[in-house]
Amino acid sequence: MSGNRTGVAKLPDIVPADDRIPFPHTDQALRCRTEPGLFAIEDIHNTDEDPRAREKALVKAKHACSGCPIVTGCLKWALANADLTKAGVWAATTARDRKQLRKKLVARLGEDWVGVVAEQDRRRRERQRASRVSPPSVRELALARLELESIPTRPAPYNRWKEPITPAQAASNRRVLELVASGKAA
Repeated sequence: MSGNRTGVAKLPDIVPADDRIPFPHTDQALRCRTEPGLFAIEDIHNTDEDPRAREKALVKAKHACSGCPIVTGCLKWALANADLTKAGVWAATTARDRKQLRKKLVARLGEDWVGVVAEQDRRRRERQRASRVSPPSVRELALARLELESIPTRPAPYNRWKEPITPAQAASNRRVLELVASGKAA
């Protein structure tokens, strides 16, 4: 006996998505929406006629993701929703790639790495919004200028074909020629 009452259908298990990292939105026609079969590499099996069919399909799927405008957001969402992305290619990553990335994120940011990443994204959006709303103050501009001035810059290298010889360069050339003429140069 299966544990269900007779005549009552068992509802499918619905796995909700983690709402801390929303799925990125765009109005562009993306390859994952227009050709979803391209990303279902688990459905492709190697055959005698093409033993590398799965590898070729994986390369095509990853290439399709390479020019996507929402690939970073898609990767964050796929990493945050492991139960929803058990198969297929998401943001040019396979299930194995995503598992390794999640392990690295847990090691670096802790068990609640999704919350940490979501908080970082929220702060980044606030900074962008604040920079669009209010221009920098005079004090902030002065500090930015002072910071740029404190960064040491290297002079441009001497281009002997476009610039005249400086007196220091001429003296250095004379010393080299004197050493060569006297035979002391190696």
